[in-house]
Amino acid sequence: MSPQRTEIQPALRRILSEESAGLTELETLLARETGILQGEDIAAIQSIGSERHRCVERLTRLDAERADLCRMLSFGKGLASLEKLLAWADPQGQLRLQWQANLQVARRCREINDRNGAIVSVKLGRVQQRLALLRGSPLPPVYGPRPARHAPLAARDLGRA
Repeated sequence: MSPQRTEIQPALRRILSEESAGLTELETLLARETGILQGEDIAAIQSIGSERHRCVERLTRLDAERADLCRMLSFGKGLASLEKLLAWADPQGQLRLQWQANLQVARRCREINDRNGAIVSVKLGRVQQRLALLRGSPLPPVYGPRPARHAPLAARDLGRA
């Protein structure tokens, strides 16, 4: 093994290990978020959102480290570069097994996140329906298909005192 390979293996092992821990934490957070979103506790929703954001930032940093490692060793960018790095750094395939396990957890996270997004969409739809009832007319959605805000809503009398 070249000295360079022996230096890279521990760094890649550390990144994959930290990523595994981060993904496991994210999966747990997303599962908790599902229960919280089904309730009405705004403070809990904000808190879990902050935790999720922190966890995703950590995973993003690790992904950037892995990409930097690929570029530094001239393997290029993208998934193919990681495959080359794994083949070069770990011919026995132990790191590849860790990477594959991480991918499985990431897929589960995506599924849970998609389910949570559906819950949020349903709740948002209910709020928009209630607003339409209060205003006496159907409202355009607050957000369009490309998370851009629609034009501001005109003020309207909701009742008289």
